[in-house]
Amino acid sequence: MKLAPMNYHYLRYPIKKFLDKVERSPFDSIDLYCSAPQLNIFDYPLSSLLELDRDIRSRGLSIMAMTPENCVYPVNFCTQDRTTRESSIRYYQRAIDTAEFLGCPCIQISTGFGYFDAPREEAWNYCRDSMQQLAAYCDRKKITLFLEELKVTTSNTIITSADLARMLREIDSPWVVGMVDMDQMTYAGETVDDYFGNLGEKLQHVHFNDRGHTVPGDADFPMKEYYDAIVAHNYQGTCSFEICDRRYYCDPDKAIDDIVAWLRANTNELD
Repeated sequence: MKLAPMNYHYLRYPIKKFLDKVERSPFDSIDLYCSAPQLNIFDYPLSSLLELDRDIRSRGLSIMAMTPENCVYPVNFCTQDRTTRESSIRYYQRAIDTAEFLGCPCIQISTGFGYFDAPREEAWNYCRDSMQQLAAYCDRKKITLFLEELKVTTSNTIITSADLARMLREIDSPWVVGMVDMDQMTYAGETVDDYFGNLGEKLQHVHFNDRGHTVPGDADFPMKEYYDAIVAHNYQGTCSFEICDRRYYCDPDKAIDDIVAWLRANTNELD
């Protein structure tokens, strides 16, 4: 697997602190979480993008994937509200342009949601139509989208691996593939085998985190079991560590140290 840490838990710091830490770690690539003040996809000057590109390359790092802020106000490409839906498509279009500029081959994109008191198929159809527009743009830019499911408390469109597989079939684009997040997967009562069974070769990205998007080993998920199941499927895709819990904000460097320690104790990935 190709492994990379994400900077989500560094959002209270300059992006250079994260890059410095990764440079000192065994990792050589990053999953770039895009949110202000580090990189605001809605609005950034070209000078800031050029500086970020220099900062990443000067440390010998590359961007494995980009993760724009997903499915939070005002981003939602599945909504019945046309203004919000179309502005969200423009937002992801800008994210695709940014990824192309930074030499990043992939973007993670989470499903949105429709009104919870409206028929699910309305949001489903808007999701498919929006993703097909973005897929056509990705075909021009040669950028792959990792489409992610969400919890039933967040979305009413893509909840399970079967939902994700169906949506990928309907989008029908080589530029849109699937992914699995350990937290979303377990919340839905699914397994690693379910995802590989439903998605097959379309499963190309993993968020490897413990319950509540914590460092592997910091909660109660059977992370070694999950890892072994992924390896058993001869998975050759990408994997990032989406660490979102605010407990890590005060000492984000330690979280990366703890990820490295878990990998060395439970895998051969860093050998």
